Amino acid sequence: MTSRERVQCILDHKMPDRVAVDIGSTASGLTNPTMERVKRYFGIEGGDIVFRPDESAAVYNDQVLERLGGDFRHVFLMPPEDVAGFGGGDTAVNEWGIQKTMMSGLAQNSSNPLADADSIADIKAYHWPDPCAPGRDRGIRERIEDLYHNTDYALAARAVSHGFFELAWELRGMEDFLVDMMTEKEFAGYLLDQILEIQMGMYEVLLKDAGQYVQMVETADDYGTQNGPFMSPELFREMILPRRRRLNDFIRSKAPHAKIFHHTCGSVYRLIPDLIETGIDVLNPIQHSAAEMDTYRLQEEFGDRLIFHGAIDEQTALIHGQDVLRREMEERIRSLGRAGGYIMAPTSNFQDDMPLENIVGFAAMAREVGTYGR
Repeated sequence: MTSRERVQCILDHKMPDRVAVDIGSTASGLTNPTMERVKRYFGIEGGDIVFRPDESAAVYNDQVLERLGGDFRHVFLMPPEDVAGFGGGDTAVNEWGIQKTMMSGLAQNSSNPLADADSIADIKAYHWPDPCAPGRDRGIRERIEDLYHNTDYALAARAVSHGFFELAWELRGMEDFLVDMMTEKEFAGYLLDQILEIQMGMYEVLLKDAGQYVQMVETADDYGTQNGPFMSPELFREMILPRRRRLNDFIRSKAPHAKIFHHTCGSVYRLIPDLIETGIDVLNPIQHSAAEMDTYRLQEEFGDRLIFHGAIDEQTALIHGQDVLRREMEERIRSLGRAGGYIMAPTSNFQDDMPLENIVGFAAMAREVGTYGR
């Protein structure tokens, strides 16, 4: 099977020849220092695509991906031409007006610009990003057509890194926005809808060129802590589910042949039926170290409705030796991959505390461990 055939087989809930591997998708890229370390290892110079300059995994590089292996290539909505990012410094303000500070190689939020907002008028008066800002679509058509016609990789597309819930609490502050959703529902709903409209515009810009070619469209919004969801299932159904369904329906209208991928960290077992109701097809990152995220249970209960993506734990297996990593991969194949519906990837971006051999050998080991019928 080619990579594209293999991934399509998995997305159709059929048994492939082996597990597919995705390096470079949401939460399975390389942090900036790690990218430089891997480029030095392979002797690669240049070729960087800086697709999210305000993040700690800001760079994509086809040459690196070619050497690492894997079955996917990705296309991204680009930042506007006037967004500079960190630019070598320790702080950056992204296009949503949120300040980021680089700490120990990871970009952390360090401002909440709508913390003092107390009315819908304050939300209306805020300076919001333009989804059609110049430069966002630069290179998308040429890249996706080249990848589709001249390679056999599976193709995925991403417009945003943070979803509408995550951006809402980044703008307001986590505690304040969770309280808003319970006590100031009109205010909270207006803020969510304002962000959602902008993000739908961003997906429209991305998918007008890429939608007919991609097999998977990536979305993201973190709903889980280590011990459980940020909110009750009841609050999720009231405030989040209808909006995420609206976004997924919109994406599907622009890329009708693609499956919808959703990234949410943490313990989200109690939200999975609702996530399925919103229209997601692929769930990432399957953080099995979190509460209630046993991979055998997930496959048993949801394997007929979801493709699982990720599940190789960056907090445990990837920071130890290759024997530990191999056992982790074998366990995920036995559970998530036993019916073929699994795409292997790390649960978060490759980072600099991981042995280099675990990064450069990840896809090769996954191919070996994940061959069905061996």
